[in-house]
Order: sequence, then structure tokens, then C-alpha cells
Amino acid sequence: MPLVKEIFSYLNANCNYAVLRNYAGLPDNLVGRDIDILIEKNDFDNNRRHIVNIILKENYRIITYFKSDRMTTFVCSAINKCNVDIIQFDFFCQTSAYGLIHLDANQILKTRAFNGKIYHVTREFEFLDKYLYLKSLNQPYPEKYQALKKVMEQSALLNNILKEIIGLNSLQELEKLSSAAFRRKALLANLRKRPLTQLLSFYSFLLSYLKNLLFHNGYSIGFTGADGSGKTTVINKIIETLKKTYPTIELFHFRPSMLPNLGETAHKIKLKSEVDRNFSQPHRGGETGKLNSLIRLLYYSIDYVLGYFVRVRPLLYKRSVVIFDRYFTDIIADSRRSRIFLNHKFLYWFGKLFIPNLDYNILLAADRNVILARKQELDVEGIDQINEKMKYLSKKKGYYLVMNNGNPEEAVQKILSIVFEGQHSKNMKRIMK
Repeated sequence: MPLVKEIFSYLNANCNYAVLRNYAGLPDNLVGRDIDILIEKNDFDNNRRHIVNIILKENYRIITYFKSDRMTTFVCSAINKCNVDIIQFDFFCQTSAYGLIHLDANQILKTRAFNGKIYHVTREFEFLDKYLYLKSLNQPYPEKYQALKKVMEQSALLNNILKEIIGLNSLQELEKLSSAAFRRKALLANLRKRPLTQLLSFYSFLLSYLKNLLFHNGYSIGFTGADGSGKTTVINKIIETLKKTYPTIELFHFRPSMLPNLGETAHKIKLKSEVDRNFSQPHRGGETGKLNSLIRLLYYSIDYVLGYFVRVRPLLYKRSVVIFDRYFTDIIADSRRSRIFLNHKFLYWFGKLFIPNLDYNILLAADRNVILARKQELDVEGIDQINEKMKYLSKKKGYYLVMNNGNPEEAVQKILSIVFEGQHSKNMKRIMK
């Protein structure tokens, strides 16, 4: 892993740092999905651009950039002919939760160890960093770390550290405390030993929290295409690639579904006696008039707006990836499916003005003969109409036409290249400020 080796070679020569966990095998082999590095704040601030330059020199793109009071994250990716490589670096300048300091970073770094290739924390601080953070959030310590916990239960050094930082004599005493009691005890200890540092930490947390509300750190991708264009296969392959690094990938179908299906709603208010639930034939419905189409458009638009702010936006704030298998773009391109028979140019401008936009709108297309060989849901005329509307959309900003006539892996790599380049461009503007 050339990038990981280059990063650690630079850190060894220039920074006071230590890997927090999963350091066995580094820098040659990466065990977890990310690398957690504790580093002095001044060191990181002074060397941040050098680290970014190493990432760029190794031909990686920064697809997620996140900065808070306690950490800075770079999710980096490189695409070659056969592989998509994604690596996440988390640089921690302090160990805390919501501004409440748990451990002094300098204290941890003073006891760091060198294994011949990288610096890492001692086992006591490896345990306490994760355990105190989860304790503060009232979350259980993971099962996969239980072996380390059993060792720490017998550690006299750990007991000495606990006595020094919060006045407890053992891990058993800490375990008996509730989450709220632990936070109170840690806060009182900090205010007694380092009141200004603790108050500044709360201020830094609040400031970074408000800043991150202005810019979501996740990203959203929407897919549109005729039945038989290979959307499901491509989406599944993209999710399989991204989930190795991103813990949360949320898949929606067509809309956020804050509101029920329009037919169900009409049935509940007695406007329809029956509901057509034959979803295996999405193009079964007949053509609707202008008024009916407009009512459908307004109903779905309410769902898109409400659902975006209630269900989608919160996920993006959490650095998640949101994927729509069809979105409002599908209403523009495939009127028969949504039964909204309005001019596609009008629908585009309506969506531009009123519908929350996704970061990347992928228009997945294939030749008509390829589509008919895969699925006979549409006739030739229907396929051609959808492809023509997608060509119109492909000329608009934020829309990307991708052909999927052959191996879906080729389409996947093309789509990921589009997304990663777009993310990299956005993130570099923020990084270089």
C-alpha cells in the first residue's frame, strides 16, 4: 500500500503521532477500514498540506473531507483498471466527546511505542480512548475488543491512569458509573485541573458543530434509466464497493416515502374503491390528463421536499452515502411509470426550482437492442423516448450519461470516477482555504 507507507514515512520524520488501534501490520497491511492517528494539534496544522500533497502525489482523490473539534478525516480513493482502492485516515488532535475532554493527548504521546515501522499508543491508552468515548455516549464496548478489556482489568498501570485523570481506583469502579455520572466526574476533574482548556474545548466543539451544519459531508447519488439498463446490478456493485469504508449507505426507491403511495391515499379518502398493487408491471397504467398529472406532480413534490429534509439531509450530515434507485429525474425521463404526462422540459425546470437536488444524477443508458435482450418491459418506442429525454438531461449541470451496454464493472468504474472527481473538487476547495 504505497500511500499508507508514504504517509507514515512522512509522519515518522516530521510529527509527534501515534496510531490509536489496529496498528498490527501497518504500514504494509491495513486491518480495519480506517487508520486512527493521534497527533499533536500544532504538528497536524503545520503539516496538513504536506499530507494532502502526498495523497495527491500518489494519485488518490479525497472523496470525503470532515473536520471537527477533535478530528480531521480524509477518505481517499484511487481507481485503476481492475480495482477501486479506498483508504480512510482519521487524525485526532484530542480524545473527547461533545467537547468533554477524556484524556490529555500529550500524556498519551509521551508514552508512545515504536514497532520498527510506526509509532503506536500503549495498550492502556488504546483501550481507554475507545472505552471512555463509548462510556460518555452510553454505548456498549464492542465485543471484538473484549479480549483487550480482560487484559486491562488486570493492569495496574491502567488503574494509575484512572486515578490520575478522574480519581477512580480501578476499571471496575468506572464500570459501575452511569454515563451521566462519568461525564460529571470527568467535567469536574477537567475544571479543577485545566479549566481554560476545557472551556475552550466546549467552544471549539460548538463552533465546529455549527460550521458542519452549513456543509453536509456525505453525498447523494441518483440513478435513472429504462428497465433493462442494468440499474439494480450497477447500484448493488457500487454499494458493495463503498460499504468497505462508509458504515452507512442508505438506499431509497424513487422517493423518500414520507407520504404513502398516491393510490393508497386516494383509497383512504374514498376517491378510489380499489388500489392497483401490481408492482411487477410498473408501466401498466394508462395515460392521464394534464390535471391528473399536475396533481400527481404536486403530491410527489411534497414528498421529495419533506422527505429530503427529514430523512435524507440528516444522513448526509452524518457523512453517509445516500443512493436513490430512481429519483425525480425518473419523472422527467419515464412519464409512463409515474403517470405524469407533462412536457419533460417543463418538468426539468420545475424540479430545478422546487425539488432538492442530489449531488450526482446518473443517467444509465443502453442501446435499445441490449435493453430488449435483458428485459421486455418496454417497447422500442418507449425505450427511445426515455433515451432521448436522458440525452436532454445529460446537457444539464449535475447530470451524467453513462452507457451500460457491456460489462457492468465498466459502468461502475465510470460512475465512481464521476463521483470521486466531483467530491475531490469540492473538498480541495475547502482544504486549501
